[in-house]
Amino acid sequence: MNPLQKARKEKGLSQINAAKGIGISYSMLAKVETGEKNPSKETMWKMARFYGKTVDELFFAQTVH
Repeated sequence: MNPLQKARKEKGLSQINAAKGIGISYSMLAKVETGEKNPSKETMWKMARFYGKTVDELFFAQTVH
């Protein structure tokens, strides 16, 4: 699970409800979460504000294996 999916699930939201709260389409959120599409800087900021995280936490976090 990537940081975006984790942040959404921590809030207990479906992709549809999260997308509405962020102000983007469901399909855009789904594609960003799967890495199929890269969000604009504006969308990254919207997502970070909505989830209460930093852009770095959501998009540039390093995973330790």
